[in-house]
Amino acid sequence: MLQKYLRPVSLQNRNLKSYHFFINNIIFYIIVSQAIQIVLAKKSYRVDHRISILNDAQWETVPITLKGKSKFDTIYSNVKSIYKKSIINPFNKYITHQVYESESKIVENTENENNNNEEYQPRLKGEEAFQIDFSCNFSTDAKTCRKAENTIKKATDVLSKVLYIYSGPILINATFSSFCELTHPDGSACNADDPSRRKLGQAYPYSSYPAKAVDPVDGDTDTYLYPQALLRQLNIVSDDKPDFQNYDITAEFNSDVNWYFEENEDDRIDDDQHDFLYVAVHELIHGLGFISSWKTPLSMDFHYLTPRAKMGVARNEDVILGWYQMQIFDKYIQFNKSGLYLKDMGKKIMQYENSGEMIRQDAWLEGFHKSEAGQVAQEVYDLATAGKNVFSITSEENNLVTFLQTFENKFLVGTCMGHLDNDEYTNKPDFLLRSYVPKGEDIDDLIQKGSYSYLSKEEKSRKDQWQKTAFGPHLISVMETIGWPTKYHPERRKVEIVNGSLSRYVRNPWNLLIIFFATICVILF
Repeated sequence: MLQKYLRPVSLQNRNLKSYHFFINNIIFYIIVSQAIQIVLAKKSYRVDHRISILNDAQWETVPITLKGKSKFDTIYSNVKSIYKKSIINPFNKYITHQVYESESKIVENTENENNNNEEYQPRLKGEEAFQIDFSCNFSTDAKTCRKAENTIKKATDVLSKVLYIYSGPILINATFSSFCELTHPDGSACNADDPSRRKLGQAYPYSSYPAKAVDPVDGDTDTYLYPQALLRQLNIVSDDKPDFQNYDITAEFNSDVNWYFEENEDDRIDDDQHDFLYVAVHELIHGLGFISSWKTPLSMDFHYLTPRAKMGVARNEDVILGWYQMQIFDKYIQFNKSGLYLKDMGKKIMQYENSGEMIRQDAWLEGFHKSEAGQVAQEVYDLATAGKNVFSITSEENNLVTFLQTFENKFLVGTCMGHLDNDEYTNKPDFLLRSYVPKGEDIDDLIQKGSYSYLSKEEKSRKDQWQKTAFGPHLISVMETIGWPTKYHPERRKVEIVNGSLSRYVRNPWNLLIIFFATICVILF
């Protein structure tokens, strides 16, 4: 009789033990998974772009409206998101992917096309191509804020007339606020001794991802960083596809500047004004990929020019973890006289301490100075500061050479190599990406001022590519060279994402060892 009453209790205890065992195993696997992710997170494939000049700013943000979903869709999306954020990419736990209202329109637009051919998707225009998340300084009057926002929208229309947007909308996080109110050790944007810090605006890719070209014409299949806005337009043939960020471009404009906003055709710019449309188009092109990763690293007694190093802080000490890949823009920079590619010297520099291990910054710098890589970095600096027309980018047809901005005896990060040469392209159709913005002339004045008579034979053959637009033949050539589809060459290049899948974690022998011991522990305990 006693056994009759004890048996159910015994079964109940056994079931409880099974449940506890099952739950403990799940928790154990989660802990192991998180440990692997933490160890390898520093090698994750997304690169965020932040520049130090204005890093003290705390910008306001405007919430993004989400497309309405059913409860079932929401549950499915949440489960899918947890899987992707916890397993596929360690850094994805810190980011979200939102669906914008216009994505439903894009899907409808593509259903009527032949989707078997990735190279010929419908071209997006208007709000399907670009959307702006705009915030304005509270001290700026509402009328000026409205003018700035409308002009940025007009700038995106200028871009989409030449550049083809297949995957959108490209989302721009744009702010219009006072640079003079920002504090900085070298002075604000109003009182800085360094003229390069007195800025009208700035823009850069929100994130970039390492990828390599598939069957490229030049045979170069090395890995480069592709800005998110550009990568989204390409034909990604690999199974690994990034979980793209909410924003593609960060753009910041100085509300303290005496801006000219064109409201009707009778408006004329004053002599002491800068054209906001000119600056907006200029900066957004940087955010689309006209950007170099070459810079003078840290504060050093010796002059070096290197690609971007991975810097961080550990235990209150500055550390370096190796190098980021070069930007896709850097792939095509050549020494004008020799025709040699700068990327080859960059690869020599990046061989120094590129294991991914953390090294104290002072020890890293001391070793770098004594290394062959340090000597190469000094040589690059000497060449880059030798004078004018040091660097150029040649079109894929090899018939158009575009000169990049350099100066004698100085290197200005963000200006040198990241703009077209000012002297070479003044009063020419390629005025837009010069490093200096003139006062008293709006973008239409400069389009009319671009003189056809000064162009070379190769430039004249491309006259139809710049007439009545802000895009000159050299700027179009550079954008096409780095991979942008245009109205003249709408084809999409094929690329393969690097280091984005779960298999790369499993292939790592240390991960296999951890997983093996985790499995043994689960079986035994």
